[in-house]
Amino acid sequence: MPPSRLRILITGGPTFEDLDPVRFLGNRSSGRMGLALAAAALRAGHETRLILGPTSLEPPAGALIVNIRSAADMTRAVLANLAWADALVMAAAVADYTPASYSREKLKKNAGELVLRLKRTEDILLRLGGLPERRGKFLAGFSLDAGLNLEEGRRKLEEKNLDLVAVNSAEALGAGRSRAWLLSRGGETDCGVLEKAELARLIIEQAGVFFASGRRGTAICPT
Repeated sequence: MPPSRLRILITGGPTFEDLDPVRFLGNRSSGRMGLALAAAALRAGHETRLILGPTSLEPPAGALIVNIRSAADMTRAVLANLAWADALVMAAAVADYTPASYSREKLKKNAGELVLRLKRTEDILLRLGGLPERRGKFLAGFSLDAGLNLEEGRRKLEEKNLDLVAVNSAEALGAGRSRAWLLSRGGETDCGVLEKAELARLIIEQAGVFFASGRRGTAICPT
């Protein structure tokens, strides 16, 4: 019998990539989507862990919170909790680049330009999708672009071996509502504009559908 109470691991918020003791590279993610997912998972009766980047928002009571700062921190925390989880919903806005070197002293202001050298961070979703330990687990991610980019979402679904991708646009950053599509191997649903709490409910619901069906590629339930 599939478990009715799942162990759901969620990531949320931005990552901050430190340049020096004062400055960092970040993004406009508020963490609102990750918190909404954690709240939805708890309401559905699932055991919930939330790996959370820097945010001023209050996480829901009842979830185990793992606070992180950088993309490297996020990777370590996700891998440390992978064996525990039945389902992973990766909603964090993880930095694609981090400074190639860290200055222990504050970088001084000079008359000329400052050129920063950046290096790629690890693609956590891509790594997870290829791990043997991922088999049998529900794996969902997000695809965010300047506008709704369904082709990019479809690419991520296949390339990263995901079960579900939520596609939205940069307008969702920091907002309480989001225009979104849900893509799976069994179908695509235009969710329209809806509250993040409702989008979170639909995504968590899909984790339950995945285990209830006993197979990958389940069709998305209508909104």
